[in-house]
Amino acid sequence: MNTRITRAAIMLAALLATACHHGAPAEAGASKATLKAMPKWFSKPPKDDKYLYAPATATSKDVQIALNKAEAEGRLQLGQQLEVKYSALTRRFAEETGEGAGAQLLQEYEQTYKAVVSQVLVGTKPKDTKFQIDDGVYRAWVLMELPIGAASERLLKQIQAQEQMYARFRASQAFKELNAEVEKYEQWKSGQKP
Repeated sequence: MNTRITRAAIMLAALLATACHHGAPAEAGASKATLKAMPKWFSKPPKDDKYLYAPATATSKDVQIALNKAEAEGRLQLGQQLEVKYSALTRRFAEETGEGAGAQLLQEYEQTYKAVVSQVLVGTKPKDTKFQIDDGVYRAWVLMELPIGAASERLLKQIQAQEQMYARFRASQAFKELNAEVEKYEQWKSGQKP
């Protein structure tokens, strides 16, 4: 019976290892050629008082798709520099079965996160781009820039719009309160005998 369980466990482990190995298609990884071709601004983006910068990279079998993906990732990173709503969940499970030297420790770890960005990015554009091809896969590097003046102006407009909305809300609340007081007075007045 132990032999059957052991064989089943070995077969299951082999099946899982095969599934993990062949399950997802391999993307173009960071080969030595990729690291050598990487632009300097990718690891050390420029700093400027007038612009925010976000380097990004992406791969595709089509050069335009690689560029589009890299620009989209760069814009996402710019948006995250302005504002991001982030939530995370981490779960860990550990169980030990058996005793002494024959004990087995089973562990499971899972981490999930979600980042939500909702920004209007005015004036973003690629400051620099670079391409590489390796085995028919294009890699695009892009350095996206966002003028801080445009971002500040947009933020100021959002704050002003929120202040105006709040003022309208407070005015409507005050009007409701005033109306309720007038109605109370009218009811009191109608209850008085002349």
